[in-house]
Amino acid sequence: MSSPARAATRATGDAVTRVENWFVARKHALYGLSGSRILVGTAVLGILVTNFGMRHIQWGPASGWIDAYRTDTGSGPLHALFGTSSTVVFTLAYLVVMALAVAVVLGWRTRLTTALLVLGIVSVVERNALIGDQGDNIARIGLLLMVFMNTAEHWSLDARRRRRHAGLRLSPVRRILRGLPVAPRWLTNPLHNAALMALALQLFILYTASALYKVQGERWQDGTALYWPLQLPEYSVFPALNELLTHNAVLVTLATYFAVYIQLSFAVGLLHPVTRRIALLGVVAMHVGIAVLMGLPWFSLAMIAFDGIFVSTRTYEALDRWARATAGPPLRRLRARVPRRLRPA
Repeated sequence: MSSPARAATRATGDAVTRVENWFVARKHALYGLSGSRILVGTAVLGILVTNFGMRHIQWGPASGWIDAYRTDTGSGPLHALFGTSSTVVFTLAYLVVMALAVAVVLGWRTRLTTALLVLGIVSVVERNALIGDQGDNIARIGLLLMVFMNTAEHWSLDARRRRRHAGLRLSPVRRILRGLPVAPRWLTNPLHNAALMALALQLFILYTASALYKVQGERWQDGTALYWPLQLPEYSVFPALNELLTHNAVLVTLATYFAVYIQLSFAVGLLHPVTRRIALLGVVAMHVGIAVLMGLPWFSLAMIAFDGIFVSTRTYEALDRWARATAGPPLRRLRARVPRRLRPA
């Protein structure tokens, strides 16, 4: 074999080894996924809380007006989980789903509660697909993938429990009962990283497809696409702010083109540290604008939650140190005022 061929073979082997090590050696994006867990759990809780007053007519016993649509579209068996005629039973089930969202935010028995939350939120939302939005879809997809990942390594009750039991030799049954890891790392590491890659791919497809669909439209090409939805009362959470933007043709055009280009270049922009920061700040700014100007906060929060997996671990560690240094002294002073018998062990 010639020298160039041997060099090419060796380079290929090294690349394969690096890919294998990346998948098997350790779990990645643990800080980012911990943040994603908190934010997407908050988004789901926000959806449920803000619709609590209308729960019966939208999804509950008073939602008979949508029965014909459910039958025609074949929405599947999950919606039947909340198909009760009792308002009390429906409300209790609704509150259980809200409690599951709180458990996910706190990181309590995270894998189990995440799986149950996926089942619960899908069962609720599928009872009336007409009032859902893309925030529901991305939240469901992300939560389903998070079942296969470790999303409670940081900022969670599970992490505190693992620290308390570190070094103890417990049987598998006791580890399961106490919510501790049981499966070996040679199995969980590849599963975690594969689900992480699937989530990243989902975001790439979402942003790229969204941008490609936009550029086909005449309104997006001439820079006026954002003007029209911002004129609708349904999107005018702050009418004065919407009016301030729509009355400036330059701002409307810049915002329209910005939305297209930041989505189109997002996946490629992640390849370099400098462009990654620009891409992440750009999509966060876009989603903040959607939340404020179009009244879609939970969609925006869910998207920002999953965009957080692309933030580097060093950035999260720096933010964590800053937060502990800032909030630590006040929390210690507050804890000192609590009677000793009421303090947690």
